[in-house]
Amino acid sequence: MSKRTDSCRKMKTVAKKEFKELMREKTFILAIVIQLFIASFSTFLVIGLTSFYDPTSLGEVEMEGISIGVVGTEEDELYTILKENNVRTSIYDDFIPAYSDFFDRKIDAIVVTPLGSAEGTDLLNVDIYLPESEIKATVVSLQLKEPLEKYEQSVRDVRTQRLSGYSPIEFNIIERGIRTSSTYFEFVYVALLPLLVFTPAFISGGLIIDFITEEYERKTMDLLLVSPASILEVISGKAIMATLIVPVQSLIWMLLLSMNRIHIQNPLQILLVVTLIAFILVIASTIIAVLFRERGVAQLMYSLILIFLFMSSYLFTNSPLNLVTRLSIESIGALESWTWVGIYTLVAVALYGSMILTVKRNPDNI
Repeated sequence: MSKRTDSCRKMKTVAKKEFKELMREKTFILAIVIQLFIASFSTFLVIGLTSFYDPTSLGEVEMEGISIGVVGTEEDELYTILKENNVRTSIYDDFIPAYSDFFDRKIDAIVVTPLGSAEGTDLLNVDIYLPESEIKATVVSLQLKEPLEKYEQSVRDVRTQRLSGYSPIEFNIIERGIRTSSTYFEFVYVALLPLLVFTPAFISGGLIIDFITEEYERKTMDLLLVSPASILEVISGKAIMATLIVPVQSLIWMLLLSMNRIHIQNPLQILLVVTLIAFILVIASTIIAVLFRERGVAQLMYSLILIFLFMSSYLFTNSPLNLVTRLSIESIGALESWTWVGIYTLVAVALYGSMILTVKRNPDNI
């Protein structure tokens, strides 16, 4: 048996041992369950989350069940506009019966029309009463947005004519036929997919720190030094295990996203990128753990580095997160994508060489 084969066998043995112990870690299992939930119900979560930071994304949602109570008369211009926009309305001549039905949930909102008219000079004040439920209030607001804008413009058209020297500014808007992408599309491919496939890599970077610092804190590193495996083989075995669990998880998450009708292009190349980034993070964490040896300090250093890399990742066109996004929607050429895969491979090899030097130059590891 060659020396290299024997070394690989020892690293494989260490990796198997660490994997068995990892499967007994409740924190790791909980993290897996959370990611599984997000990937399994991604469509539902995306619609819910996008509605919070961009309520207009609910514009296509069916809202026929929403009923608006209007306090006023059928001759009111605002009431006419609401009817023209197919808003389901109930007319009330007084606020008290409208509020009673609102309290009994017979209607979902109350709109009190202004007393004056557009031809008058009084301030036109529209009072709107919405339910306490934030989601329902958002849906009602979306249904009322367009009619209220039309009413405002109608009043402006009448009253601005009375201003002396008034002349409207004419805009020549050229329609180029370019449409912005939907909020749903942006959230899925720019936020959800990259974070979901890279989360296992972030977790593995923290796991390898625990694997190594645990040996130092429990004083079991000395026992490893007298075993047939060298310290480099032990650490490499731990790093290999922490890296290999990443593409397995990412593949499962992408399959679940596909089951939720989220189509992903270039899945194999995405897995390759994720594996390289996971290896880079794991090796960087290994170097930190070997140098500092204390779990708290090492985890703090890793967290600071990870936050910096995460915040700066979107500043570069082909950072790992953006590269996964571009690969998933096939907006990058083969030559460009493989060039960046090669760059990340060189970074991974350079870091692995640095780890070997760090371990060998540490006198306590000899």
